[in-house]
Amino acid sequence: MLRTLQRTRPGDGDKTALFVKGGPRGVLCLHGFTGTPFEVRPLAEALAGRGYTVVAPVLAGHCGTIDELACTGWPDWLASANDALDELLRTATGPVAVAGFSLGGLLSLRLARTRPADVAALAIVAAPLRLRPYQVNAVRALCRLPALLRRGPLAVLPKFGGYDVTDTEMKRRNPGLSGMPIAGINSLIELGEVVRRDLPDIHTPALVAHGELDRTVPLGDSLELVGTLGSETIERLFLPRSGHLAAIDVERSRLIEAVTRFFDTHLAARAAAAGGQS
Repeated sequence: MLRTLQRTRPGDGDKTALFVKGGPRGVLCLHGFTGTPFEVRPLAEALAGRGYTVVAPVLAGHCGTIDELACTGWPDWLASANDALDELLRTATGPVAVAGFSLGGLLSLRLARTRPADVAALAIVAAPLRLRPYQVNAVRALCRLPALLRRGPLAVLPKFGGYDVTDTEMKRRNPGLSGMPIAGINSLIELGEVVRRDLPDIHTPALVAHGELDRTVPLGDSLELVGTLGSETIERLFLPRSGHLAAIDVERSRLIEAVTRFFDTHLAARAAAAGGQS
């Protein structure tokens, strides 16, 4: 069994999946690695309040133990995202957007590449296109160790600095895991490689956001995303007082306002082009 060093205590925030039946337009909201729907809940609830049909699922292996998460990889997480998009499309009769945070951002980009007809707009927050080279080298070295050594402390990277969010109340309430399984980080790196190859072929309108105090994913990843995406319409939003968990951080209202405006505009345009409901 895996054991993690507890450097932070998961909070009591609501980590359940969210589904709200609203109007014809829909939004899929995807959380991050080791996280829960709590990370995107303020955004999801705000969009639901504006009349969108909203789905915020639990990705495979998440909302349980580190052991359970370690048994999954990016194909499992992508399958969860695809299933949730299918659920949304069965309910929403109009165009659909996807908002993804961190791992959820990578999954959102993959959905836009593989299902472009189903995704009318994207909001990508702090997507880890590539980790820092020393992190990648360390993870891959650990993954090459014999199985007997890839247990206990060597199997888990604790979050020594706690949750990467400056809002103290949200940090206290965050119910995410307190450590990251090394096997899962390795799979996250693999997904980043896949998505980087996708980028020039993604043409969906995209809003790219990042907290400037993020100590988990380099700001350069979002700059690379903006510079590589094949989309004709790309908006940037950099949040100077926010950490990695920008969708629950101190500037979340600004992020929610930007995402809502962006989705309102581009889903209405998609609906008008299709001659359907807006």
